[in-house]
This record gives sequence, structure tokens and C-alpha cells, in this order.
Amino acid sequence: MNRKSDIVVVGSGLAGMSAALTAAQSGKSVTLLTHGAGTLAISSGCIDVLGYVNGKRVADPFEAMEELPAEHPYSLIGGAETVREATSWLTHICKKGDIDMARAAEEGNHELITVMGTLKPSYLGPDSFNPDCLKDVHRAAVVTVEGMKDVHPGLIIEQLHRYEAFTGKEFMEAVLPCPIEHVHRNITPLDIARHVETPEGMKWLEESLAPFAKLYPVLLLPPICGMKHSQQIWNRLCAALKVKIVEMVSIPPGVAGLRMREAFKKALNAAGVYVVESAEVVRAEVEEGVCKALYSVTAFGECGWEADNFIIATGGLLSGGISTAPGKAWESIFGLSLDAPANTEDWSSPDIFGSSFFASMGVKVNSDMKPLDADGNVLLGNVRFAGRVLGGYDFAAEKSGHGVALATGRYAGMLAGKE
Repeated sequence: MNRKSDIVVVGSGLAGMSAALTAAQSGKSVTLLTHGAGTLAISSGCIDVLGYVNGKRVADPFEAMEELPAEHPYSLIGGAETVREATSWLTHICKKGDIDMARAAEEGNHELITVMGTLKPSYLGPDSFNPDCLKDVHRAAVVTVEGMKDVHPGLIIEQLHRYEAFTGKEFMEAVLPCPIEHVHRNITPLDIARHVETPEGMKWLEESLAPFAKLYPVLLLPPICGMKHSQQIWNRLCAALKVKIVEMVSIPPGVAGLRMREAFKKALNAAGVYVVESAEVVRAEVEEGVCKALYSVTAFGECGWEADNFIIATGGLLSGGISTAPGKAWESIFGLSLDAPANTEDWSSPDIFGSSFFASMGVKVNSDMKPLDADGNVLLGNVRFAGRVLGGYDFAAEKSGHGVALATGRYAGMLAGKE
């Protein structure tokens, strides 16, 4: 049995959801095929537009885009203006999902604080992550919860003092008693964030922070200020305790990423997007360079999904959008061959922080986001690619992963919505 839509989008990450929502907002009927929770479930919930170019840290990501090569996804979709519009659109989506997003006080990247005590360049993030308040204070408490193994205030403070902006500031270590029973594993910020959604959890957090709030004007916390009502909880805590709370970027599970994912799910539902979960796309039906249908494996067997246009946002190696074997790599649904060094040793870099083929391999596309062969000819006339499955950029070295996912997903959705 086949189902027909105007547009079929494949991928449950930021690129896929952005493409599906944008296309639906243009009035098209959209089916979104998902397989897994997507990368937002393990992400920071922040939009890293562009942190580095050619190994150099950038202050203004949009100004730095002028230095990017022509094949970079940002260059292909029109550069800074297109990316700016995408971030504004996302801010609106998050606002409707009860998440206030914040940019830096001055144009450019925030220097977000991580639970490792490092500073992460990011253009857009939840207001609760905004570190600007630290510029005007000299004292702050760094808070963790007993049993939370990945958040150590002493380490965070030691690392922050390496940065010029924090050398003269006084930090205090604070450990809150764990409010939930210890289980067979260590407590994570996600465990506490879920608990804080309950009345008893909220009461625990407010009462536990109160003694430190009397001494310090800023409290640095892991992202534990709730899940579905995080904005309300954060606002209430800041007002009740008369302090500024700054949530730190944490390692997975991605609390803030899951918050953003909920905002997108709400928007997709309101826009009428037909979402199919646990649908792994295993093959495509292609005739004379036109995709007729994609086929997925579901709990009910193989199902076909027909459409006039398709958007593929299946991610990279870790997400299964790209497959590899010794000396070769290819896109997983259509089997499109990717440029790859024959010697697999050349796929990685001896510099752990340097650029590598592993992080930059992907489908070559034109400015219409359609795949090209080695001679620049369009391979599939009604298929577009977006997000990490694209080639031409190194998301890890550039710190541009979510920025590219958001901007190319929205751009692909806009183009498909006009056809």
C-alpha cells in the first residue's frame, strides 16, 4: 500500500523537521518519515552557526561566511541573509513552544559555558543559557547535584579561570542533595530536569538554591530547570530567588535539545504534517532521474511513500545517512557515490582538532539542493538534500552543525514548497 503526499521528508533531526515544517507552512501536504529520535535528543539545543573558519575562531559568524568556499552549504543557499532568516524563523517556532531564544548582546557569537568549564561559540541559544549577566558581576556559584558524575564545580571553576574574562571572578562550589532515589546508574541532568517538572521537584530546587542565592547574584547550573515548562520554571526561579540563573551546556542526553524537539513536534502537529515514526527508508523507486516513491520498513511491513518532491535529511555517518566500506562511501538511500580517498588512513587527521574527511564527507549538490554527479549534472530532478548528509563543510571543525541543518532544511523546504 502506498501513500501520496506533495512532499516527503526523511529525517527526524533539525534539518528534517525544519524542512517538513517550512514546506507545510507553504500549504503543501507533507509526510515526515522518522527513524529514531534525531540528533536534537543528544544536542545542546543551541544553534552554532559558525564558530571557526580555517581553524581561527570567529566573532561574527555572518561576516565570516564571506570567507567560505563556493561549495559550502551556506554559500549555496545564499549566504548570511538566508541563514539569518532561518534563525529568526526558529526563534518564532521556539517562542510558540514556550522557549525564549537569545542572541548575544553584541552582534556575533555567545561564549556559552559548558559543564567542562570551556566556552562554546554559539549564535543562538535558550535565554536560560545566556551568559551575558556574568559580565557585570564578580561572584557566582557553580552548582551540581550529588551523584551527577559529569558536572564537577571544581573542574569547571579551574577551567573558567583560564579565560581572561573570568580570571578576576570569585566562584563557589555548591552541591545540592539529590532529590530522587539513586538507581543502578549515575544521575543525569535529564533525570533532574524531569523531576523539577513536578511540584515536589520544583520546591526542592527552589529551597536548595535559596542559601546560595543569598550570597551570589549568579548561579551556574546544569540544564535542570525542567523540560516541557522550562521557560516558566526558569523565570519563576530567577524571580523568586532574585538571582540570574545560567544553565550550562551539558553532554548528552541533550536536555535543551529535547526541549527544542518538543517545540518542533508541537509546530509540526499544528501545521498538519503527517509524521510516521520508526519508519526506516530502505530503498527508492527511480525512473529516468525522477524519484517516484520511497519505501520504508514499519511494524506492518514495507510501505511506499509517493510524492512530487522529496527532501532527504538523514544525517551523516552516525545517523546512517552515509554508508562506508574500505576506500568508498555512498549516500544510503539512493546509493549516490561520494568522493572518498582510496586510502582509508587519509579519511582522518593526525590533528585531533583538525579537519578530516570523516567530518566533511557528503552529497554534492547545486544551489537548488539537488544532487550532482562528478561532472556537475543533476542526478535526481525532484530530490533535495539538507543537513549533515551534505558535503562541502566540516561541521565539527567549523562548529556549524545545527546552523547548516537549520538553514539548509528550511531552504530545501521553501524550494519544494514553491513547486
